Amino acid sequence: MMNIVNVKRYGAKGGCGLTDTIGIQLALLQAKKGPVTVYIPKGVYHIIYELIIYENTTLILHDEAILIRKSPTAMLKNGHKFKKYYGYDGHGNINIIGGTFDANGHTNNTNNTIMSIGHARNIQIHNVTFKNVVGGHAIDACGLDGFYVDDCKFLGFRDDSGTRLFSEAIQIDIQTEGAFPKFGATDGTITKNVLIENCYFGNSGDPNMSAWNRAIGSHASMYDVFYENIHIHNNTFEGLGDFAVTLLKSKETSVTHNTFIDCEGGIRYLAVPTGKYSLDINKLDRGGQAGSTLLIENNTFKNIKSKQSILIKSYEKVMNKDIYIYNNHFDEISDNIKFIKATDIYLLNNKNLTRINKDKVDRLIQI
Repeated sequence: MMNIVNVKRYGAKGGCGLTDTIGIQLALLQAKKGPVTVYIPKGVYHIIYELIIYENTTLILHDEAILIRKSPTAMLKNGHKFKKYYGYDGHGNINIIGGTFDANGHTNNTNNTIMSIGHARNIQIHNVTFKNVVGGHAIDACGLDGFYVDDCKFLGFRDDSGTRLFSEAIQIDIQTEGAFPKFGATDGTITKNVLIENCYFGNSGDPNMSAWNRAIGSHASMYDVFYENIHIHNNTFEGLGDFAVTLLKSKETSVTHNTFIDCEGGIRYLAVPTGKYSLDINKLDRGGQAGSTLLIENNTFKNIKSKQSILIKSYEKVMNKDIYIYNNHFDEISDNIKFIKATDIYLLNNKNLTRINKDKVDRLIQI
């Protein structure tokens, strides 16, 4: 029988960092006895160190429950810094539902991430609001098999250092050296089998904050390891400062039924050149690699600014291939697709698409 616990039973009452953090952590520790549902009632709770969530936990927050970061650390992770986790065998089967995680970036200037989730299977996050991150990510999803994010809001980002253009709201990540410093073995475990749908990415409206630069994406890789089965569906991206979606050396990927509004760029699909991310597990440079089988369908692009609505880019002798771009809608400003070193591209029934730039494209079929 599922154990159900209320964090107030363990002393969390709201407004006090020490009792709130200890109370919530004690409730989460009940998962060590077996599957548990932890409930956080309506209120404002102060978090002063990283909470750890364990396997077989459902964490439910009241819609008006707000957790506010009051420290320089992340807010929630599913592992311990000094413990090794390998493959997907860390703390999995975790559901997080409802409430708000506020990194408090409009007053707390330290760079960090709200949730650091790694080395696990079956992570689900529903109806959660993530707010006001400085420099880091809302969710760093590193080495996960089965990752589902639905009906969430990602509001407010700031880059004080000027060096974090690459910080995504949701980072789809791989366990390599330097990529995920929180915990676990750097064994090349990659995130796969992902669905992100019905979410909103934009600004919080709080002072000193803006919209994210990137909403969803990856920027680390390893030779012969591919992100795969990634699906981004029915989301809204508004006012983002770079490409809203960046997919890196992925296979069997789709971006469908999304809306891009007032973003600098839309969707970017990249291969990996020789260099930092072409090393194998033994740190031998094996050369660049590309992805394959991408579907971009039924997306709407409105007022895409300085960059392309869609950019497909490869390097050296490798090429991204099997690119399907169907039934997308562009306005007069956003009617721009660019292909750099790609092959087997199929374009069908895209509305108002007038600018297609090609550089070393082997095979493109437009209907």
